Amino acid sequence: MIRKPLLIGHRGAMGYAPENTPASFDLAWKLGVDAVECDLHLSKDGELVIMHDESLDRTTSGTGFIRDTPWSRIRSLDAGSWFHRRFRGQRAWRLKDFLRWIRDKKNPEGRPLQPVLEIKNDKIRYPGIADRVAEHLIDGDLSSRAWVISFDHGSVKRVKILQPKARTGLLFDRPLPDLASRAKAMKADGIFPRWSLVTPALVRKARKLGLFVATYTVNEGEQFNKVVGAGVDALTTNFPDRMRSLLQEQSRR
Repeated sequence: MIRKPLLIGHRGAMGYAPENTPASFDLAWKLGVDAVECDLHLSKDGELVIMHDESLDRTTSGTGFIRDTPWSRIRSLDAGSWFHRRFRGQRAWRLKDFLRWIRDKKNPEGRPLQPVLEIKNDKIRYPGIADRVAEHLIDGDLSSRAWVISFDHGSVKRVKILQPKARTGLLFDRPLPDLASRAKAMKADGIFPRWSLVTPALVRKARKLGLFVATYTVNEGEQFNKVVGAGVDALTTNFPDRMRSLLQEQSRR
């Protein structure tokens, strides 16, 4: 029997709304996801800002790097008009805003919506960012609900040391030949490979190691069939309604 994976909204529902904004998060929830993913950077004054890029240029009305900009400036920027004029006035959020929003949200089955927090710490290094994320997960309930993931595996390890209840995952977009030793060394609870890397053999290996397997970013039927057929535990998507429809169709077969 094929396992039914959890649905993770990628930066909310970024296929339909400006990524990493309240509108995108709300829409993902309304479209029936089990978890919502967002990206984290540090502002000049140490706030954990939710945005994908290192700079403000692509998705806001501002310019410059997040690390060089105080939160008071970032929060004043328009983060929606670039996507469509109807989203004019959308604002960036901090991690604390996102966690406040998700606290009481439920998935369609009535289970708490899970936050998936991606630490961005590769192109630009943010000293102390993992510690700041761990500080925000001091609440026991949110800590145990959260996934903290990163391509910077050292950040994942640091969060796990500081917040053992949080679940942590290793992001990767090329094969990890040392999967077992890497996962153990980084104290990871799961792996988050790019969809093209997912195979039944990889999933079997991860399961033997006790690792959760999620994948990104699955938007088309062919991708869906590949990763679901391999048995992943979760998939990340820009279009939650498409993937939910495919899951419902599969369950009727």
